[in-house]
Amino acid sequence: MWIRGIDSVEEGDVLALGFFDGVHRGHQYLLGEAYRLAQERKRRLQILTFYPHPQNFLSTGRDIKHIVTYREKYFLIQKLFPQSLVCFVHFNKSFREKKAYEFLALIEEKVKPQVVVVGENFRFGFEAQGDAELLKNYFSSRGTEVIVVPTLQEGGDPISSSRIRWHLENGDLLSVNHLLGYSFFLQGRVRRGRGMGRKLGFPTANFYPPSYKLLPLSGVYAGSVSGKEIGNHNLSLIYVGNRPTVNFSPRRLVEVFIPGVCREFYGERLTIEFQAFLREEMVFSSLEELKNQIGRDLEALYISAARCKSSFYV
Repeated sequence: MWIRGIDSVEEGDVLALGFFDGVHRGHQYLLGEAYRLAQERKRRLQILTFYPHPQNFLSTGRDIKHIVTYREKYFLIQKLFPQSLVCFVHFNKSFREKKAYEFLALIEEKVKPQVVVVGENFRFGFEAQGDAELLKNYFSSRGTEVIVVPTLQEGGDPISSSRIRWHLENGDLLSVNHLLGYSFFLQGRVRRGRGMGRKLGFPTANFYPPSYKLLPLSGVYAGSVSGKEIGNHNLSLIYVGNRPTVNFSPRRLVEVFIPGVCREFYGERLTIEFQAFLREEMVFSSLEELKNQIGRDLEALYISAARCKSSFYV
């Protein structure tokens, strides 16, 4: 179940707190512990998360883009931890100004959790003054069990959303997918384009992800597309960028070509999974040059598919 606002949360369950952007392997470890406890005690796992990203509300610089949209986050959590309740709490000015103890009192009043599960780096309250130790002392003294889950490490460094964002912005999908524990993906409805791909012999499905969704480095990727009508994991050539050669788009978009499929997808909701980076974005002097490059991209797609088979899909 997906709800907005803490007033709708039920009482007495196992509660996990965090933003969980990407629901990566570290988050899965934490949520897995909470889910296991909920199953053992025949309670439901409730996950309290926030929107927008608290750091964006506080920051005056560059906004942090999200690895997954809110819909994608819910999709992942339900896939991994079925029947969990996901509560999205609006992080607004009022919430920002709550002191650490006020935040904890709100959780105690509205949720009355049986168990609270957080990561060791969880911070909360005005100016992030509250930490996991404060939370543990507060709830333990009130008879509520608190589990503080250590940060999962990979290669001597923490698995973190910021680490994944860095790899994503540099086009390193192999590292991204390894740290996520699944293939980086986006979900959305196909938008109508200008038909240039079809004229070139490579009809594409066009997507304009939300502006807060982090996209990988502009270029061409090997991946797959799934949908209700088309089925699962159709090998696909994926383009991310601004189309600098024709029909320049000031906003980055995603175009997908599915070899062997020529029908239109307008209005359909599809899932696009990224497997490997093939090349950076290029500017071509003619449409013929662009067409020839797409042909070479397709050859690279088939080679990549043979080398990089993923056994885990969202």
